Amino acid sequence: MKAIIVDDEKHVREGLLLLGNWRENGIDTIFEAEDGDEAIMLIKQHRPEIIFTDMAMPKKDGISLLKWISESDLPSVTIVVSGYDDYTFMRNAITYKSFDYILKPIDPDLLNETLERAVKKWKEEALLKRTISSIGDMETIPVRSTEPVSVSSMEKIEEYLRANYQQDITLQEIADRFYLSREHISRKFKQEYHETITDYVTRIRMEKAKELLANPNLKIYEIAYHIGYQNEKYFSKVYKKFFGMTPNEYRGSLVK
Repeated sequence: MKAIIVDDEKHVREGLLLLGNWRENGIDTIFEAEDGDEAIMLIKQHRPEIIFTDMAMPKKDGISLLKWISESDLPSVTIVVSGYDDYTFMRNAITYKSFDYILKPIDPDLLNETLERAVKKWKEEALLKRTISSIGDMETIPVRSTEPVSVSSMEKIEEYLRANYQQDITLQEIADRFYLSREHISRKFKQEYHETITDYVTRIRMEKAKELLANPNLKIYEIAYHIGYQNEKYFSKVYKKFFGMTPNEYRGSLVK
């Protein structure tokens, strides 16, 4: 696997190179770029699976780079590394489907935990695409299944939900992606996982929110946006319903 680090500060690039558990995660080639223009050239040429990018850079900045990556429909997983705890930066990172947003100075444990999850997501997406491609090769005429859905199909759907929980995923999108009927997916998923797809995604989001709340540097609205909620108040309402306390109350309990 390949990765690229995009940052106008050389010491930041060197720091990421030094701190990252690259080989342990199957990455043996790492490119460097000083700005978005250089990054686009290298990404076109080498198509790295993992992209780390700063936001504030000369020439083409991180927002422009994220937009280009999103519009190019690249299979890469993008991680923002920024020195700015900035609403606009984080909002754009979410809009253009960045996998995570790490603040400088970089915490080595957080960096490597994020890297490991990013690699896992890329592998899950690659497996999903190969599976769908294989299904397409076997079927001369695509038809929507009316037969009982196998457990393995539900496992693939569950993996897809875990990899994309930040997005607003509809049952129709899942049906189209996996060539299965909405009714069968809904019924079989609940049978296998004992909850609806909506409840399952909510639980993933709440578990991630609880994890992020342990970081006092993250604001509540940032956590809400990061896990897929556009409204902080709605997020707090869902969190309280799920855990019996608001995000602020939970955060307060951590320091007692």
